[in-house]
Amino acid sequence: MKAPRPPALRLVTTAPTGGRSRPLFGLTAWTPDAPAAAVVLDAAGLTGDDAGAVARQLPDATTLPEGTLVVVSGAALRGVGILGRLFGGATAPVSRAARCGALVARGYVEVGGGVDPATKIDIAWGRAPGDGG
Repeated sequence: MKAPRPPALRLVTTAPTGGRSRPLFGLTAWTPDAPAAAVVLDAAGLTGDDAGAVARQLPDATTLPEGTLVVVSGAALRGVGILGRLFGGATAPVSRAARCGALVARGYVEVGGGVDPATKIDIAWGRAPGDGG
């Protein structure tokens, strides 16, 4: 399955980014009103590869317009600042299985996974269903 290539993405995250989260797909900046969204997970809210914990950080598909693309990064952000970098690095990996399972649990369809060719970060994605869902 080929990864989607949205022309713009808005950032959705509960993680304190400290300006560290760069856009996927080679985009130069986040676009606050973009129709597609990229979710950067907060590592502090995750325990291992628990799809339920990942799902709690995703918007419910029923709250989004039909067909909205949501991409979930496989690199969850750890605490910002010097302590965050000293203790375990700036990001923590989250399995593709947990991210895809979370997308399904939150009601997304056309769920898939791959690697972003620009950042080399593993990504998962899904679309908000229509009325026929």
